[in-house]
Amino acid sequence: MVRSAAIVLTLLICGDALVEGLNLPVPGAALGLVVLVAAFWARGGPDKGSEELFDFAAPHFPLFFVPAAVGIIANLDVLTFAWLQIATAIVAGTAVTLLVTGHIAQWLMAPAGKRAGA
Repeated sequence: MVRSAAIVLTLLICGDALVEGLNLPVPGAALGLVVLVAAFWARGGPDKGSEELFDFAAPHFPLFFVPAAVGIIANLDVLTFAWLQIATAIVAGTAVTLLVTGHIAQWLMAPAGKRAGA
């Protein structure tokens, strides 16, 4: 598990360095996560240490929402000024996410023969 934590931390640092160095408009953590998912895909899935790390960290994931909530409270003036645009973006983003997720789930649950012909 320690090795997996070191790998995740290294990917986070490398992602942040790439974002800063190349001036990319994405968070470094997201870039590191993409690399981690690609590594899992290439290896056929996560190793035992990565699974243990996730099982250890998963109960604490709600803590990641605390900074976002604090940011919202700290910027209430923006929220009161642009509430309609923000609400529209939330509703539209949720609808698109549900539609895309539903279509992907139906595609993945379809028999392999039907999937290949689609």
